[in-house]
Amino acid sequence: MPESTKAASPSSRRSLAGYLKTASWVPQDSSIGEEWPDGDVVLSARARLARNLEAYPFPNRANERDLRRAAQEVRQAAHADSERLAHLHVIAISPLAAKDRAALVDARRISPELADGGAERYALLDDPGALTVFINEEDHVRIQSLASGSGLTAALRLAEDTEQRLSRRLRWARDETFWGYQTASLANVGTGLRLSLLVHLPALAFLGRLEETLRVIHTLDISVRGAHGERSEAAGDLYQVSNAVTFGRSAGEIVGRVKPVGDHLVRAEREARQEIASGQADRLRDAARAAWSRVEAADRLTAKSALDLLSALRLAAAVGLAPSRTGVPAPDARRFASLISELRTGAGLASPPVPSGAPSAVRDAIGRPAKIRLALRAFYG
Repeated sequence: MPESTKAASPSSRRSLAGYLKTASWVPQDSSIGEEWPDGDVVLSARARLARNLEAYPFPNRANERDLRRAAQEVRQAAHADSERLAHLHVIAISPLAAKDRAALVDARRISPELADGGAERYALLDDPGALTVFINEEDHVRIQSLASGSGLTAALRLAEDTEQRLSRRLRWARDETFWGYQTASLANVGTGLRLSLLVHLPALAFLGRLEETLRVIHTLDISVRGAHGERSEAAGDLYQVSNAVTFGRSAGEIVGRVKPVGDHLVRAEREARQEIASGQADRLRDAARAAWSRVEAADRLTAKSALDLLSALRLAAAVGLAPSRTGVPAPDARRFASLISELRTGAGLASPPVPSGAPSAVRDAIGRPAKIRLALRAFYG
């Protein structure tokens, strides 16, 4: 079997650093607006398809032998697709050190649930960071694809293409008459499709309107969660909004449900930023100065504290306020999005947190204020 399709072990795999590059959803050239639609508010779009193999029990009911056979079938199906999926790197989760699992969660390459490990759990990773296939998480197969900004269509296209390639060699558990694709959770029965947008809403929070705004979209069959999904704490005014219903709706209908909500949040956040700039600039400037003072003084920061402080600083920049210095261009949205991906917060915000090992957790906490200072001191210092 080619090296790229072997399950990596702690001794033989290449360094995980190769999979933890700047997130694929952060465009490398921020001057090309179409690469990052609505990137001032929406960091990324995600599509996730859940599928199960017809011949085996769901992972939570399967024994280790069934899980092993299911994993082998999925890996073989990927290897057989020489055009695209054969190039995915196979990572066995259970042999990984705690810090490596946490790092993969931080990079949004795997979910906190997959990081919990257990026998015969794998992740199939592409090099750019846009595609991951989870094996034996809650379902036998979960396909996750990421796109920059509000690019729901791009994320969906990649996930559907991956699913179609796997389906040429795998038989999915499906009820053709009524239920559609069968999943371990009733919430995913039907299409098995979740579409989500990762949005940053600091201006709505600053004006005290965020809670009401999110309450309204709940009535539209939209779920609101922390940045890393169902088991993550909300922090830094970052929220993942996604469809709450998969049954009885086509992929196009789900896009038609999530996209308008995203468009509404973008408009509301932009209007709130304009209102702050015209009427509450002094209050925001004071808040940003206080946030920067805390960053300057901190010798370490928790994941939540780092994102909360960064959110205040990003809002000041987005509104065009310089808390301390003038004549220095404000850091753009791409710089803040890159920082969010570099601060290693996902594992710490999972509930319960994904263990990373004591030395690694301390190192991350110490590194967060240093990273923020290095990236933003020219503007705020």
